[in-house]
Amino acid sequence: MSVVLATDGRAHTSKAIDYALEYARLHREALYVVFVIGPRHEENREGTVGDAKKHLEEIKVRATQQGVETTTLLETGSPAESTVAVAERVGASAIVVGTSGKTVLDRVLIGSVSEHVVRNSHCTVIVVK
Repeated sequence: MSVVLATDGRAHTSKAIDYALEYARLHREALYVVFVIGPRHEENREGTVGDAKKHLEEIKVRATQQGVETTTLLETGSPAESTVAVAERVGASAIVVGTSGKTVLDRVLIGSVSEHVVRNSHCTVIVVK
């Protein structure tokens, strides 16, 4: 079995990273770390790709130090839909996502990745605040 961690490199995902590493280690599951380059990254796509690769490598190093088998994935598209698709593709038992603490109005206007993942995933979803 495996666990999927969705990250976007922002500060609100740091607790989710810690949680996913511990979860994978305790459950002896492989960790798939997915960074999705979405439409909001179009203006600075090259910079975002470089930042994403660096972020994914940092997580992989931490995971290796903790004895967690890790695969990093750089995807494009909708972050919410891509996260659910990766989980289905790898047969994940759980998805770990962070929450940005957006206001209710933000969620109504632009949606919430974590909310979409919870509603559309076929496995356990752990939202770390």
